[in-house]
Amino acid sequence: MQEPSQELRALYEEARQYEAARDHYNAVKLYKRIVKEARYWAEPVIRLGEIYKYRQEWKPALYYNKKAVSLDAGNQSAWWNVGIAATAMKKGRLARNVWAKFGMSADEPSLGPVSVRLHCQGQFEILWASRLGPARAVIRNIPHPKSGRRYGDIVLFDNAVRGYHTSGAYRLPVFDELGLLKRSHYRTFSCVLHSPDSRDVKTLQQLCREGNLGFEVWANASRAFASQYFGDTPEYYFHNFEAQPELLVAVAAPDQESALEVLDSWKVISLKEYTNFEAHRV
Repeated sequence: MQEPSQELRALYEEARQYEAARDHYNAVKLYKRIVKEARYWAEPVIRLGEIYKYRQEWKPALYYNKKAVSLDAGNQSAWWNVGIAATAMKKGRLARNVWAKFGMSADEPSLGPVSVRLHCQGQFEILWASRLGPARAVIRNIPHPKSGRRYGDIVLFDNAVRGYHTSGAYRLPVFDELGLLKRSHYRTFSCVLHSPDSRDVKTLQQLCREGNLGFEVWANASRAFASQYFGDTPEYYFHNFEAQPELLVAVAAPDQESALEVLDSWKVISLKEYTNFEAHRV
């Protein structure tokens, strides 16, 4: 195989700089120029596959990652990206073949829980999720309505660890969410609990669990915060509940009647009040 020229290597470094600056338009333009002139050079093809994956443009992501593994069959990251893109495009046979190369099946709920990171309006939210396979998970928290996600949504996620989510006795890897695969039938509701103590909150949580509903304390403005030592894999520590006069909470339910029913039951049991009930459009 002919080695790429010095001019092409310089263009590749320039494209990498554009990519690092998140100028994907110019990065893609240069990578495609390089690929056209050096058809057997794998690196620019791999970069195109990565960019299109993170842009959730699945047709070109699949094309370039398949091309990448044809040029570099030992590239595990590119193979995994083929699996992700195939899963996103519902190409089941291809996805199964790829996951089999890693000794996995498309449906493996035994893989354990993970955390997924949602990006929304320049911020992010870290959520607990139950893994359904190598690249699929169901959301078990109630996301903020602006995120466009719901409790019970099935989402696609990446395999690059972006940090660790630490709370109590567990420490879970954090992966970037790469798109919605299946919309949940649950809707998002919120209200303010007045003068609740920890026992009141646990009572509402238990009532929601018994009714097969989701429950979340939304008291904190941010879902999580990172330690001062960011590095390549920052640690995200979650706030614990603290008693306060007013507590913002969320309930995930199929309809408004179900949400109000559980809140009214809590009101009777706790002898506390709730106000500001709101149904969110997600």
